[in-house]
Amino acid sequence: MSESIGEVVDRIQELGPADLLAVREACSRALVAADWTPLSDDQVVEAVDVVERGYRRDTAVRVQLTAEVRVRSIAVRENKKTGVWLAERLRLNRSAGYALVRAAEDLAVLTDLAGESVRPYRPATAAAIAEGVASVEHYRVIAEVMKQIPAAVAIDSEEVAHVEAALAEYTRTLAPDQLRRVGIRLLAYLNLDGDFDDVDRQRRRRFSMNPQGVDHMSGLSATLTPATRALWDVVAEVWAKPGMNNPDDPDSPSGSCEHVDATMLEEAAGRDNRSTAQRNHDAFKAMLQWVVSSGELGSHRGLPAQIIATMTLDELESETGIATTASGGTLPVKDALTLAGAGRPFLAVLDDRDRPLHLGRQRRLASADQRIALIAADRGCTRPGCDQPPSRTEVHHIEEWVNGGRTDITVMTLACGGDHAHVHDGPGGWITRLIDSVTTTGQLPDGRSARIGWTQRGSGEPLRGNTVHKPRQYVDWFRRRLHDQMVDEQLRREHRDWWAEGRRWAREFDRLPDPEPPSWVTYPDWAA
Repeated sequence: MSESIGEVVDRIQELGPADLLAVREACSRALVAADWTPLSDDQVVEAVDVVERGYRRDTAVRVQLTAEVRVRSIAVRENKKTGVWLAERLRLNRSAGYALVRAAEDLAVLTDLAGESVRPYRPATAAAIAEGVASVEHYRVIAEVMKQIPAAVAIDSEEVAHVEAALAEYTRTLAPDQLRRVGIRLLAYLNLDGDFDDVDRQRRRRFSMNPQGVDHMSGLSATLTPATRALWDVVAEVWAKPGMNNPDDPDSPSGSCEHVDATMLEEAAGRDNRSTAQRNHDAFKAMLQWVVSSGELGSHRGLPAQIIATMTLDELESETGIATTASGGTLPVKDALTLAGAGRPFLAVLDDRDRPLHLGRQRRLASADQRIALIAADRGCTRPGCDQPPSRTEVHHIEEWVNGGRTDITVMTLACGGDHAHVHDGPGGWITRLIDSVTTTGQLPDGRSARIGWTQRGSGEPLRGNTVHKPRQYVDWFRRRLHDQMVDEQLRREHRDWWAEGRRWAREFDRLPDPEPPSWVTYPDWAA
């Protein structure tokens, strides 16, 4: 090289953001392909440190770019929240997209109305991350500790700033788990008497349901207020007693133990081998069943508050497989049928493209039966990429009612509240159409078109369908693809000449130009 490394580095410092991104991409690709074996042990150790510092500095870049996306309303132009836009753009979980937005609120440098830079909300932590000292895990620990500062101390901004600066300084020498222990000690110093007022308790209350695992089980975490804990203790005393609500014992009393014969309860308790945690779970389940079946929950979006499960006819007849609930969860078909009990069943019949058969109505609002049919067909919001379950959706007329649209399940779909509000005739509004009524690239992996297609007005994009709610189609497509590969490999081995000739014909066919459509073919204005 005619230039030294120092000169190259100096020139890089003078580049603008666009050129810096190009240099970064080139360096990143070169590092991935680099051969590290010629390096000495000391050089490998130094490389580990350098790469980790760069990885941590990337957090500062990510939050700053997230702030730019938000300030420039880039996500708003597509009628989306910034967290949702980031999740879809970067293929992240929505929780990760929203976490990035929260990090930008704490760590990014913003600009006020006068054009002046405003320092980050957590300046010491932002400086440590920009320096490559603190990691994302360090930031999460600091944010967690800062949220737990007692309300009486939090009103003193200088004291809060000192705590944040101290924690940021500790990131230079401590790992995140060690930093958490330091944070606990700092919180103890800030509240020497150990007193917590009601504001602190109400701020920390929570009840969180974790996503379902591969076994369809869900973890639960909660922080209960003293009053909530007292109420649960009362419920547990009468619903979780040994022998009560035992799913493994057909003779176990159900509901509350108040009106249960003492001898029957004693015999059931003798057969009860459950742990306390298992009894609490079964009591919680029995209590929820009692509440849902009582009818006191009323209705939700025009339907009684009840469990609505979707399954195929084969799964219904064989009592095997996995059913999907209107809230987006999954449960074994056998459990769904058990929960159904003596309740009134509904049967929704769909065609081979998941289109519900005719069920029309001469009114604007969809009936409960129509909504159940749409839940079976669409499984949730139909905007591409949206994962909202049916319980959080509204019934949407593909052709607006005021424009002559029919309240017919074949021309209606489901849309969540946020996406439904963005279907309009104004600039940037979304358009929904039956996706089979126009040539489109919005198809499922197996080549079948989705039922409903969405596109943003004026974007020029083709209609696209949503396949988030139908992962089984991906599984079926993947199985067929593996089968086709196995057949193709067998032909290649056993009939090499035939296989080569077939490949040659396929290549020749791909070179043929696409014919122009006939002059008499016309498309509607919205398909342009």
